[in-house]
Amino acid sequence: MIIDTLKITCYLVCISSVAFAAPSTFKLPKGFVQCKKSDPKFNECVKDSLQSALPHLVKGVPSLGLISVDPLRISSLGIDQGSGPVSIKLNFKDLDISNIGTAKIQNVNVDLDKFNITLDINFDKPMVLDGNYDIKGKVIILPITGNGLSKIVLENFKAKINIYLKTITKNGQVYLEITDLVFRFSTTLMRLKLDNLFKGDKVLGANMNTFLNDNWKEILGELQPNFETAFAAAFTGVSKQFFQRAPYNQIFKD
Repeated sequence: MIIDTLKITCYLVCISSVAFAAPSTFKLPKGFVQCKKSDPKFNECVKDSLQSALPHLVKGVPSLGLISVDPLRISSLGIDQGSGPVSIKLNFKDLDISNIGTAKIQNVNVDLDKFNITLDINFDKPMVLDGNYDIKGKVIILPITGNGLSKIVLENFKAKINIYLKTITKNGQVYLEITDLVFRFSTTLMRLKLDNLFKGDKVLGANMNTFLNDNWKEILGELQPNFETAFAAAFTGVSKQFFQRAPYNQIFKD
């Protein structure tokens, strides 16, 4: 199984030019509190600081060159699933991911020796993916074709994010840079709605949507790695902008 095409909207991957061009004076986002490395409750401090800053980061922070990321736009995502119970070519365009701002951070572990950060996050509202799709292939035993609007709803969405960093120096300042970000999620229910299946045949389309929802666990089991890669790329694009703009010594105190 491979992701054939994955592009994140230009403001996520191209905005670095804004960050580097911004004035040298830096202000931490509202709600963000510096945490002392020597604090025995350091991880708890980071968790509370991130949770306080999250609503402001989601809405956008002009001083960081960030615009609103809820919904978060993925311009295109292509999945080429060549074998197994789900054998499809599925392409999404202008896919919006909503309810990121409902994130509640449960646990944070920061390892400043290895520059790794692990976050466990629950979301108060379902993760909703809306966009245009086209699909061709086979799902379990049935052929499937179609194109149009799609909606995917992931209930009780929980995520574990592992961020791997390194330090770099720019203009005499030390910054953190993401080398990798791994995104894993769980859900208790996936609901799908694909419009205009089988060239608009309403009976076949309704039956297929029912079949997809009845067998959501098997389908998600096949497609989840692709979705996790898409989420990882999107969250990497967002996170990079913060780390590119915020000097290390303004995030963490000695």
